[in-house]
Amino acid sequence: MPLLLYSALLLLIVLLINFFVDKKRNCGFKILAIFGIIIGLTSLGLNHLFDNAFGASTPVKIRTENLTNKNLKIYAITFWDNEWNGKGNFVYYDTKLKPNGKSDFWIDNDSYNFWLVAKNENNGIEYLNIVTGIQNEFDFKIAKNEIDESKNAGIAKQLTNETDKNEQIESFAVWANIILIGLVILSLIKRKTGGNNV
Repeated sequence: MPLLLYSALLLLIVLLINFFVDKKRNCGFKILAIFGIIIGLTSLGLNHLFDNAFGASTPVKIRTENLTNKNLKIYAITFWDNEWNGKGNFVYYDTKLKPNGKSDFWIDNDSYNFWLVAKNENNGIEYLNIVTGIQNEFDFKIAKNEIDESKNAGIAKQLTNETDKNEQIESFAVWANIILIGLVILSLIKRKTGGNNV
């Protein structure tokens, strides 16, 4: 995600240079703009390629089905120290599941222990399943699950809230890059046509 933010900053600087630099210096601006576009597209591609890539060696397939009447956000939390204290973890955000919706996703998990978490639209924990077992595939039917406000539910809520914030920032950075790349391309076209309407 930092690459996306740096890319957006670079594209913004290119646009500011376009705004303040003399229009007769097309060659220098063209090179800078093309460099900015390449960096922007590369950062978008790398972000898409390595999205949710943790790097552990054991892939685990998870299939979920929402049997509740609520929209749920699905997460898997892997821990590599097995102490479940909120440290040494990676949170995977899968998707929003509508009632009776199904999802299918992969996680990387070397410890064979993970949590499956479902949150409602108000960010309350609806489902928490602490999974231990040596399997490569799991099927979960998410129905009403009695969640007490235990330490585990608190840790799950904290970790998934942090992931939600990161997802929002990443979404903003992706859209900022797309918009800024478009603006840089338009400014190149405008310079090439001599400022005529495009």
